[in-house]
Amino acid sequence: MSEKNTDRLEHFRQYREKMNAKILGDEGHLGINRFFNLDTKAYTDGQLDSGTKELLGLVASMVLRQQRLH
Repeated sequence: MSEKNTDRLEHFRQYREKMNAKILGDEGHLGINRFFNLDTKAYTDGQLDSGTKELLGLVASMVLRQQRLH
């Protein structure tokens, strides 16, 4: 991965972390907390490593986006 792509990925991760903290900081809505807990657990290592899970999520997102465009 190029340095530019690495910087963009790190920027995205930092932004996501900041926004997650902002959303979860509002007295912790039960539904939102449950969703974020599910999201966090979905990407932890298990039968598949977290990188593979992220890649599968990206592919699924791209497929769904293409279907909406057509």
